[in-house]
Amino acid sequence: MPVDSISEKTKEVDTIIGTPTDKGTLEVTTIEVTEEEDDDRETGKIASWRGITILATVSFSHLFDNIWTTSINIAVPHISEEFGLQSSQSWLLAAYTLTFGGFLLLFGVMSDRFGRRYVFCFGMLWLTVFSIACGVSRTGVQCIIFRALQGLGAAASVPSSIGVLSNYFVGKERHRAYSLFGAMGALGFVSGLILGGVLSGTVGWRYIFYIIAPIMFVLAILGWFSFPKEKRDKNVDKRPSLDFLGAALGTSGIVLMTFALSQSEVTGWNKPVIIVTLVLSVLILMGFTFTERKVTNPIMPIHLWKLPSFAGVWIAAFLLYCWWASVVFYLTLICQEVLFLSSLTTGLYMIPIGATGFVLTVLMGLAVEKIALKRLLVGAFLISVLGTIPITFVKPGDSYWQLAFPTSILGCIGLTIGWSACSIALVSAVPNSAKSLAGGLINTAFQIGSGFGLAITSAVNESVLNKTSNPQDPSSLMLGYRAALFTTIGLVGTALILVTFTVRSGQRATAEMMSH
Repeated sequence: MPVDSISEKTKEVDTIIGTPTDKGTLEVTTIEVTEEEDDDRETGKIASWRGITILATVSFSHLFDNIWTTSINIAVPHISEEFGLQSSQSWLLAAYTLTFGGFLLLFGVMSDRFGRRYVFCFGMLWLTVFSIACGVSRTGVQCIIFRALQGLGAAASVPSSIGVLSNYFVGKERHRAYSLFGAMGALGFVSGLILGGVLSGTVGWRYIFYIIAPIMFVLAILGWFSFPKEKRDKNVDKRPSLDFLGAALGTSGIVLMTFALSQSEVTGWNKPVIIVTLVLSVLILMGFTFTERKVTNPIMPIHLWKLPSFAGVWIAAFLLYCWWASVVFYLTLICQEVLFLSSLTTGLYMIPIGATGFVLTVLMGLAVEKIALKRLLVGAFLISVLGTIPITFVKPGDSYWQLAFPTSILGCIGLTIGWSACSIALVSAVPNSAKSLAGGLINTAFQIGSGFGLAITSAVNESVLNKTSNPQDPSSLMLGYRAALFTTIGLVGTALILVTFTVRSGQRATAEMMSH
């Protein structure tokens, strides 16, 4: 969104490309929003001590949100071995991603209502406490529960961080801030892999939590003293009430369903606890849909799902992360348990993934302007399908570079293109007034998709392992991992079919839309 400074006012121009008219042509809509002189927001520039502090604080919080995921990916074999979690080790990742994704929308609403500074600092302090709790946990159940509570802190930090960036920085300053914020996420991915590999392979996995926890506390302090103090709205009593009921129903329904999927790998599908939980989750989600139709300020407006391409792209994004979270999870397990690499070596071998993602993320800012979104989406999911195949042929003792490395690079390419194109396609499908909400919804799809994917593939993996004579043998382990990886191919293949038939052709987006 280009911004020109005119006297004391700031004029923002938002261009929506690819909106069809009744005559079948494309209409270019330009909306100008003028911020009046009496705008009481505190704004500033990056090139100031306060601007640097704010940008560094939110960017490092985003970096550590990603580190919490990938560092534990590497450490999973060590944690599961210590606590005997072989049958439910995926919950070390799924517990975090589920609460992270499940509460994003709720904390987004709370940030706008109660203040972004308060919610961000709460999230950082919450992460500090439960990161230490993870480090001192004495049983696998404790560790999984504390990981789930960790996710709540991350869910509080993300929407509040984006809100601070959106309101403090304006114009080109805001675009630069968003770019650094996104780049730190890619850096966090590879940093987490290295950190997890180094620490779990030397001093122990618990030091992942011990080292990062104090940094969370420092970020909370920096946020408290540097973030703008939001003025209390004079019309606070006139604002619509929060959709707490919708948030509670949606979150609990998703969490219960994923719990049932994950727990089925341990108890089987025919157990009463699984059947009851699944039925209850479906009923709650039906209640959520009914509630969102009736309330005046739904947390997930139903009318958005009727927009062209919206539902198809959201589901495709969900399936994209179902696939990617599982691919990364089983890639790290295969490296350590089938290819016999150390956790440190595994972490170092993952560096090209982060580097590839970082470079492609920058290039996608230009690609989305020149290539139709549907072509990008179809290409991304096709690469993802084909790129997953090589690692399924891995045998115990093989070289990492023969089959695992091609999957890691091709998978990263497919993910990066798919992530960028899904985000842009979803944002461009909604009217101007709903773009921020669309950004929240796409992030929710990514986070919850990770948890669902791990639950489904873990159930498949466990089902295959139970039929082997020696489940601990590397060849037997690979049978389970191979079945799980073929399941991920089915998931991302479904996304390929969806975008092929549900996304409109000819849509393009300006680079400015990336900021949403």
